[in-house]
Amino acid sequence: MRSILHIIVVCGAGMLFTTAAEAAGFDCSKASSADEKIVCGDNTLSRLDELFNERYAATKKASPDEDIVHTARNFLADRHDCGGDKSCILSAYLAVLWEISPDKSDFMGGISARSLTGSRLPETSAIPEKVGQCAATTVLEVHPRVDNGGAPATDADFDSGTGIDYANDGYQVSYNREEALIGSKSGDPVTMCLVEIDRDCSPDESGRLFLVTNDRTRESWILPDAQHKCGG
Repeated sequence: MRSILHIIVVCGAGMLFTTAAEAAGFDCSKASSADEKIVCGDNTLSRLDELFNERYAATKKASPDEDIVHTARNFLADRHDCGGDKSCILSAYLAVLWEISPDKSDFMGGISARSLTGSRLPETSAIPEKVGQCAATTVLEVHPRVDNGGAPATDADFDSGTGIDYANDGYQVSYNREEALIGSKSGDPVTMCLVEIDRDCSPDESGRLFLVTNDRTRESWILPDAQHKCGG
């Protein structure tokens, strides 16, 4: 197997590393860093790495002017920083696949918040601050993305997008009609996991991506905490 990304070099803040990414991982016989070894030893992560390489190649071919290389470099830096933290590594794959995939959910393949928490229950209800960490909270309200002036929301209002508020002051929003969100109800218990803090955002800006699983409906989704990353 040959690599689709052969070698990506990421430089910055005194860091330099190279990754030879292969389908089904990279060349696992040459895996040296903690994150590479974790990916090589985990079937789910290896599958996601294959998918990342496939979609990276397809995106670059279809839109050569798109800054897909920058996205890939950020992903590899995020994954490298995870070290041997499997939940963090899984989060990095979910975030980059969400970013580059036309269908924002087809790569999930049964992945949910439990994939990050394992058999452990989240120890906090506060919004997670570290990638790969999760919190237990409840749905406060599901509403259309666009304010309708206080009038009761109609089904058609969700065609302009969907927003959801959580009891821990968390928030997610989409420009699309999100049926999984619309099917959620106030008071539903959910598990919220942080899967990305965007490297291109300053610390005081939005730019966080969350995986949420509704514990009642068993549906999961990935959405950001702002309509526009790094800006609200």
